[in-house]
Amino acid sequence: MRFSRPLLLSLCLFAASAGAQPDPKPPVAPGAPPPAAEPAAEAPLEPKLPEVSDPMLKPVAPAKNVLRSWQDALRLARSQSSQLAVSGAQIDLAAGQERLALARALPTLTGTGSVTRHLLYGEGTTGIGPGFTLQSGKIPDPGTTWNAALGLRVPVFAPQAWFDHGTAKRGKGAARLTHSDTQRLVLAQTANSIVSVVTAERVAEISRVALKSALSTLDLNQRRAKLGAASMVDVLRAEQEVTLTRSQVVQADEGVLRAREALGIALGSSDPYGVVPAIRVDTLASDARAVCRPVNDPDTRADVRAARARLEIAERNVKSTDYAYAPTLDFVSNLAWTSNEKATANQEHVTWTIGGLLTWQLYDGGLRYGTKAANQAQRRIAEEQLTQSKRLARVEGQQAQRAVEVAKQNLAVSGKSRQLATESARLARIAFVSGHGNSFDLIDADRRLRSADLDLAVKEFELIRAQIAALLALSTCDV
Repeated sequence: MRFSRPLLLSLCLFAASAGAQPDPKPPVAPGAPPPAAEPAAEAPLEPKLPEVSDPMLKPVAPAKNVLRSWQDALRLARSQSSQLAVSGAQIDLAAGQERLALARALPTLTGTGSVTRHLLYGEGTTGIGPGFTLQSGKIPDPGTTWNAALGLRVPVFAPQAWFDHGTAKRGKGAARLTHSDTQRLVLAQTANSIVSVVTAERVAEISRVALKSALSTLDLNQRRAKLGAASMVDVLRAEQEVTLTRSQVVQADEGVLRAREALGIALGSSDPYGVVPAIRVDTLASDARAVCRPVNDPDTRADVRAARARLEIAERNVKSTDYAYAPTLDFVSNLAWTSNEKATANQEHVTWTIGGLLTWQLYDGGLRYGTKAANQAQRRIAEEQLTQSKRLARVEGQQAQRAVEVAKQNLAVSGKSRQLATESARLARIAFVSGHGNSFDLIDADRRLRSADLDLAVKEFELIRAQIAALLALSTCDV
């Protein structure tokens, strides 16, 4: 019997790719039940491609710093995040400004002390001598004097100081709301960075699987070319596909490194961070609910409330300028001691006075007018910022909810496309090995399968990212 040349080549390729034959079935022991019959194959088996090795098939090196759980991420973000540190410092700054405003409305006690030594003297009457007569001598006398005093000032009527203290208290509340919104943003950035790392590592893994498949196809074409069943055009096409896949592997590896660096920055570190393979990315949304409380109304989100508080502060600053036109009244008291009792009104070493001080600034060169105009401009800016914050909160909430539905639909379409690409690649490989297909069909089917795998991986993580974003879009978080 004579075989055609294509059929002979196909048989040789099957023998080369199949490897060693399986061992024969062991004999059945006496008394043992007969082995179960193997089900008949309903579809042709996909031929096994030649095994290949290549340095680029080695996965990217693991990161030195690795996240093991969502709780580790929260702990690192809480202790290292620069955004949270700056936001917390803003609260301390607002508290300090409140204390400064309060100091203007509280009593002040001032102590002073001085010593005076005269270096130039003259002649004159120094005082009453024995027998109630004036006497001449060196003046001033004494030449050295000591003085000490305590001054007390108590604001009795200070409307602007009292009003500004209330404004400063509201500023501290606004800083706390801003800190709460910063926590939400840091949490979202951290969760998004974790998903990005997992996505990038998955894409790199799929790229290496595609490279291995391309190398196997190239090896198969080279074998066919040696046997005369393929042309050099087929080999060149396979080599081009390998080169393209190598470029994708390089880009995927760089994407992994950049994603790890972005995660490190989100955690407040300059070192890249990876994640353990066992981390459950699909539970990030449920883990985030442990530190975030959803809000029903977008206007109650922390950033909107902070913008509303800043508007109230701007309005109070405008009103504070009006209080600057009012006079102030202070109670004052001074207790003084001097070594020269002759220089005091009561001819004693100690004096004590009380009184009231009325201050009314009639003209300041236009300072109050300019301050009020600047504060009115700040109020208009705060009004627009509040309007913009409300608008963005509503739109972000709507977009986040819609993004989840879109991600689900994209995932379903991508899954169906991958099923079709997988079956198409399997049939193309069977046809190619059996001699009924060409290298173009095989390479094109593999390319479509690789693209479908990458797209499915990305769509899966996009759904998780969308779910996290939808949760955090209308939430108040406490990291």
